[in-house]
Amino acid sequence: MATAGWATLSSLVAIKDDAELDLPELKRLLSRVQKTIHKAPDAVRSAMNSFIITLGSYVNPLTELAIQTGEAIGPVTANLGNNNCQVFSAPDYIRKVQKRGTIGKKRKTAKC
Repeated sequence: MATAGWATLSSLVAIKDDAELDLPELKRLLSRVQKTIHKAPDAVRSAMNSFIITLGSYVNPLTELAIQTGEAIGPVTANLGNNNCQVFSAPDYIRKVQKRGTIGKKRKTAKC
């Protein structure tokens, strides 16, 4: 259930205009991730890491805070089964989006 919650939040952040988002609440959730990510189960840890990446990539006002949070957390690992899924470094991924020049560019739809 927690994995679905973090994934849903990530999807909403990726499609909703920044003006429609509750930025103080998103900052609070980012702080929560920082405090609890390493204690969470593998799938939840992966979803939380994706949430950091999503905030940093799609919400321009939170990009630097997301990078700082990812750096404070450090490497995130998760056993996601026997597949090719991997857990990306949040700061590195967000910086890659910055270099591409697409920070804040929203998606039209969310895919599950």
